[in-house]
Amino acid sequence: MLKAFSLAPHVVERMLRVFPLDRLVDRIERDRYTAREVIAHLADYEQFVLEAFRMAKLRPGGTIENYDPDQRSKDHHFAEKDVYREAEVFESRRLMTVEFLQSYTEEDWTKTVTTPSGRSITAHEFFTAILAHDMEHVDQLSAYLATEVATIS
Repeated sequence: MLKAFSLAPHVVERMLRVFPLDRLVDRIERDRYTAREVIAHLADYEQFVLEAFRMAKLRPGGTIENYDPDQRSKDHHFAEKDVYREAEVFESRRLMTVEFLQSYTEEDWTKTVTTPSGRSITAHEFFTAILAHDMEHVDQLSAYLATEVATIS
């Protein structure tokens, strides 16, 4: 699973290579990010991900910060970010997360963090949620590409 986890930035980067620059700011779904914002969000969120895994291992039971993606998008201007730089940041941060997770023992995967709502989750459950999060955004980016391909005559 760690191998699959490490692949997300590479998949995003490959998609970005064929992504039409003029479509990066399109919003094909009203309440979802543009492609530019997706990539900026992934880069930003990965820092939170690493901190949560560090907390689980080093301070089990601690409460992780609240991550409000919409507020972060506004505060950190995701809509204005350079997507190529953000893709590199995502890749670099994910590599740091993977390297840290390689030090995890079987016991570490069962350690917990507490969400801001008070729910306790294991590092393994959090890992699974991050894999799902990655796939949600890969799906979103692929929807933009599918829309682009459908418009080619």
